[in-house]
Amino acid sequence: MSVDSISSRSAKALTWGVAGAVGKVVAQLFVQITLARILDPVAFGQYAAVLAVFGLGYILADSGFGAALIQKKELHSTDIGMALGWSVLFASVMALLMILSSTMLAQLFGDVSLGPIFRACALLIPFQIVSNLSSSLLRRDLHLKGIQIIQLVAYFVCFGGVATVLAINGFGVWSLVAGFAAQTIFSLLATYSLARHTLRPRLIGDRALIHFGIKSMATELTSWSMDNLDRFLVGKFWGMYSLGLYSVAFNLSKAPSGLLISTAQNIAFASTSRLHGNLGAVRKGFLVVLAAVALTTLPIFTLAACESEVVLNIVYGFKWIKAAPYMTALAIAIPFISMGAITAAILRGTGSVGTELQILMISGAILFSGFLMLSHMSLMLAVWSVPFAYLVRFLLLLTAIRSRLNLSAAEVLSIFRGAIVLSVAGLSVALLMHTSSDLRTSAMGVLPLLAGGAVIALLFISRFSWFLGEALADMVRTKFSTGRFGPVLNWLQRGGH
Repeated sequence: MSVDSISSRSAKALTWGVAGAVGKVVAQLFVQITLARILDPVAFGQYAAVLAVFGLGYILADSGFGAALIQKKELHSTDIGMALGWSVLFASVMALLMILSSTMLAQLFGDVSLGPIFRACALLIPFQIVSNLSSSLLRRDLHLKGIQIIQLVAYFVCFGGVATVLAINGFGVWSLVAGFAAQTIFSLLATYSLARHTLRPRLIGDRALIHFGIKSMATELTSWSMDNLDRFLVGKFWGMYSLGLYSVAFNLSKAPSGLLISTAQNIAFASTSRLHGNLGAVRKGFLVVLAAVALTTLPIFTLAACESEVVLNIVYGFKWIKAAPYMTALAIAIPFISMGAITAAILRGTGSVGTELQILMISGAILFSGFLMLSHMSLMLAVWSVPFAYLVRFLLLLTAIRSRLNLSAAEVLSIFRGAIVLSVAGLSVALLMHTSSDLRTSAMGVLPLLAGGAVIALLFISRFSWFLGEALADMVRTKFSTGRFGPVLNWLQRGGH
């Protein structure tokens, strides 16, 4: 496939990815708000604990075969059969191990009632693995339209619908588990219907798949530790109630960007893998994507961190206000998580899986050590280990990809120029309004939040091209200046010089 063809399909995939991600963000917020107003923090804590262990079992079962199928230049049915055979074998083993160790796992979290939940979720691992293979084939072809529609229906209708009905009828954490099961089964059937592939498993085939899969799995395991070890430690040292507050705060912080970044990450990895060897195209794409991610995360989450109590009270209600100190730290971590995810995907797409793994191991050790050393203190202090670890991870990834793509220091700094100015401006206005008790407490305390957001929006509009930066502004101008948004774009750009 030519560079132009890949770039065109990547752009189209990104359009569908953004549209789907926006839809899923709205659906996720609606479902989470509904469930948070029905269920208590303990139920969310139990569900977070089970998902953390389930995620580990899923990664070990997948063994990196999904990523290996995306990365392979020439794909044959025997490759898919081999990935299917080994994945189903590993999935069966992991499901059995999770069932047998369910009591021990529940004791590790200090909640024996988790045992039956672990056993129920273990049965879903094989279904998730087969669904992932179908999804990987769709991602390989940058078929984001189908994936986005499936994921939206699976989450909103299957998970949200089933979980809400059962939660209303008093099923507690089991309502979340049943919703997850419905989501998994629907995703399996729907993705396979779009990406029909062989169902004949094989254990013999191209060893290159295994080699790349092992490296990818090691990276995913380390990434899992970054995403889930904190939940394990919070549950173990501070209990299910605190874990519920922590996980809900994290989910709310991550919801606006998590799905969008996940979409962009998948596209970045798939397109970079197909452009492997054309570092000029990868270099240009990296500058554009990272600038866009910085602009859409740094200003918003800096302001959200400052106004965490207001955000939680409006979205989830007063009973979740105790999660505000956690949300402050976690909201600060989101830009580093997002930018790190994109950088890691592009670095992996260039073949530097080993470098990414080393960086993840370092940052994972920092996160684990931080929670462990502060386990005897308040969770409000320990939670700051999260933004620090992800900041270190992002800086190390940025250093690695700068060397890989031959980027100058000036090019790297230009990526963050606009995002930093907008963040400082919005935060300054919000803090200034906090100095007046009348402004701070009136209208449910939302005035500082609204004022900070308004300043960010007005500044961005007034100097549109400057805030976008050269690389991102060129891309926007090329893709959209002649379309239906052309007149608006031309008007915005007049104020950007």
